[in-house]
Amino acid sequence: LPPSKSHLIRMLYLCALSKNKHTLQNFNDLGEDAESMKRCLTQLGATFNPLENGIEIGGCGIEGFQRSPSVLYAGNSGTALRFLIGLSSRLNFLSTVDGDATLRNRNHADLLNAISPLGVSFSYGIEQGQLPILVQGPWNGSEVSVDVSRSSQPYSSLLLASCGLNEPIVIKTTGDAVSRRHAALTIDLMRESGAIIEHQNDATMVQPWTSKPPANWYVPSDASMMAFPVLACILTKQSIHIKNPIETEYSLGHEVMLDHLTAFGIHEEGGLLSCKGNFSPTEIDLRDANDLLPPLSAILALTGGGRLYGASHAQHKESNRIKSTAKLLKSFGLNCTIEEDGLSIEGDQSLVKPSELIET
Repeated sequence: LPPSKSHLIRMLYLCALSKNKHTLQNFNDLGEDAESMKRCLTQLGATFNPLENGIEIGGCGIEGFQRSPSVLYAGNSGTALRFLIGLSSRLNFLSTVDGDATLRNRNHADLLNAISPLGVSFSYGIEQGQLPILVQGPWNGSEVSVDVSRSSQPYSSLLLASCGLNEPIVIKTTGDAVSRRHAALTIDLMRESGAIIEHQNDATMVQPWTSKPPANWYVPSDASMMAFPVLACILTKQSIHIKNPIETEYSLGHEVMLDHLTAFGIHEEGGLLSCKGNFSPTEIDLRDANDLLPPLSAILALTGGGRLYGASHAQHKESNRIKSTAKLLKSFGLNCTIEEDGLSIEGDQSLVKPSELIET
């Protein structure tokens, strides 16, 4: 399994915010999203040297970042983009932040609306609220409010960008929070890096802090990627051995899939997945794991069926992920019913060879 990009992107950022050298361990390949974050942090002055089983990072501290001569291009990574907007809003020089076509179609208003009252100025290359965005900091203020009903990324962006402030800042959250485990991951990694964070109702207070991550930091495997060997096991009826099995404490909500392996007819022991074929219907709450919606939909259709719910925020991704997943299933002859917050899926279906080009 690849390294957890949720951990990697945050760790790269926190190490770049430090003035020391740090090593991230337990992976060979960053993956495209983390590569995008690394490239942009390099443009701002951090240094990165690949190692046999990780990467060495030379941070420059938030006051050591330098203006990039070119656009900070986040590629396809929504996490990297939003973290870079937060970081750029702290800096006292102009930065241009952009992403690929899918990110240009996404809504970034929750983060921009939260930062604007701090005296940060934004201007837009195409239209209001859309990429590319020109960001001019720094912050001026000690309180912000952010909507967390569509994504936890704006909240995480504000938390991480608080590094180096001279006074405490209060971040108030509104809306019914989604992807809560990712927000909790941000806070956990910040605390490992020296941040003092206090919660009271819907307010988070971050005391003045400088980033001091561990000298050697372990990067866990990506739990969300377990959906694909599980699906492969169901399709091929072959046993699959996972070399670096998931540790539950790092699952970030994706353990909901592991909790239902029996319903998919999958037996897991010591990292070995075997297809037993005894299916049962199941319902899975994806409030904190909406990335699982596409592969889990296919898994349910080919096994016992059931319902995926709590994923209304999946409509605000690179596409309306609920509708696009239903369309993808239909291309392979698999039926489902679109619901307000997910999909209801018939079980024991069979794949049909697509008759035309599939738009993903």
